[in-house]
Formats: sequence, structure tokens, C-alpha cells
Amino acid sequence: MARPSTRKVNLKDGFYIEVSNRLGGSAIKLHRETEEDVMKLMKQHQKSKNVKYLGEAVNGKFLKDAKKKKRKTTKK
Repeated sequence: MARPSTRKVNLKDGFYIEVSNRLGGSAIKLHRETEEDVMKLMKQHQKSKNVKYLGEAVNGKFLKDAKKKKRKTTKK
């Protein structure tokens, strides 16, 4: 058994979903270049797995996270 990596995973630019078994367990992130491809992948996995849409990642961060941070700073 190998030691787990301590390095942070760099996200590629594109769209992500998170897929896990219905009975629980750890989830994995799946990446596709276009939103249309991600929606097709979601339909494929929804029959037998739990699927969660994570959104679009640019420069290693999800866009929805960046919008939330901007809103917090403008409220001050």
C-alpha cells in the first residue's frame, strides 16, 4: 500500500461532476471540456449513481466559488 500524496490536485479548465455510489463511499470528480458533454455524462450515471454538478473550473478554481468571494468583499 502506497503513501497518499500530499500535493494538491490541479483542476483542468472545463466542467466537472462528482459521482458516488448510492450506498455511500468516496466520490470521484469527472471532467469534460464542454457543458454538453457533462450533461450527457450526468444522464448516463444518474441511473445507478449519485451525481452532483460542480460547475466550471478555470485556472484551478470553480467559477461559482470566485463569484461568492467577490460578493463577500463588496458587501463591506
